[in-house]
Amino acid sequence: MKLAAVILCIAASGCFWVTTKSEGRKLGERLDKKEQALDEQIAQLKKVLDDATRLLKRNSADLGADVESLRTDLQRAKELVTSMNTSVTEVKTAFEAYKKSHDARLDSLEQRLAQLESGKPSANTSPEDLWKLGNDAYGAQRYNDAVEIFKRLTASFPTHDKADDALYMRGQCYGALKEWEKAIAAYQLLLDKYPDGQLTDDGMYNAALAAVQLKQCGEARTYLGIIKSKFPKSNVTKQATDLDTQLKKDAKNKAKCAS
Repeated sequence: MKLAAVILCIAASGCFWVTTKSEGRKLGERLDKKEQALDEQIAQLKKVLDDATRLLKRNSADLGADVESLRTDLQRAKELVTSMNTSVTEVKTAFEAYKKSHDARLDSLEQRLAQLESGKPSANTSPEDLWKLGNDAYGAQRYNDAVEIFKRLTASFPTHDKADDALYMRGQCYGALKEWEKAIAAYQLLLDKYPDGQLTDDGMYNAALAAVQLKQCGEARTYLGIIKSKFPKSNVTKQATDLDTQLKKDAKNKAKCAS
């Protein structure tokens, strides 16, 4: 209040200001307090600025790390996409190859099924299928068809384990057709080509039976003798022995033995 009056006095009347020691001391104290408060505010402001600076630097560093991490993740993502694209291409290629192979196999199976259903071999029929087709034809009494199928098996696959069996079955077919000469020829060929075949001894016995049908008893006994000499452990030994004994008895019977 006193300070305002003094200022008013100076402005209005040109009077000058005279202060006491007490008033000067109080004024100084107030100035000191103001200065101290100002210093405290400046210090606080400086602290706030320092904290803000540190925070900004830290955020900048964090941002830089985040950016670098993002770049790394992006690169990994690109590599993963590339890898996935490669895998997809490989899977697609493998699938196409499998599909092609599968389709070819299906075509082959369909051709084989059609062939088996028709009962007739094709140009590339396997020996196993020929054997099955021949037996199917024989079972259905299509003996002429069976003869051709068995003949082809033996001719096309002479070393196959069913080749000698197929030759034996040709003799069986001729026997069923009562074509005895052809039956004997088939069994003789079986002995010549496959002397150790599993059915060769049976073939000799059947050749003897075919010769009996032709009243060729001497020839029949020749086949039975082959069984005795070459196949002593044959499963048809007893039958062969019994037939040979009977042929001896019938040798002079012209109704049964012409030769």
